[in-house]
Amino acid sequence: MKISEIKNSYVFTTRIDLNEDGTEYIVLREPNTQEISGLGEDGQKNLEAMNKIFANCVIESGITDDDGNPADGKTIHNALKESGSLFTEILETWITSVPFRSRLAKPVKSGK
Repeated sequence: MKISEIKNSYVFTTRIDLNEDGTEYIVLREPNTQEISGLGEDGQKNLEAMNKIFANCVIESGITDDDGNPADGKTIHNALKESGSLFTEILETWITSVPFRSRLAKPVKSGK
């Protein structure tokens, strides 16, 4: 595998549809190693940590600004956090979709 292919092959993404027909959506990448350092076992602290990194993790969306241009992560974050219930649901979906511990949870082969 070429080093340039790692991002597309191994960086996990989550698509969250905001409406039933899928035209309004957000695609979030998994947190990188620096961003993940704020996560732990406390669910509330995890929501706060994910909230802080949300804007940087938006890689695609079906959301535009008022002029029809693709909205950036910061604009999407600021708009969505106005709805505590929707934004919390998005954060929870994102957190639970990222395979933090299961991706490499295969039996380790013996080095013989």
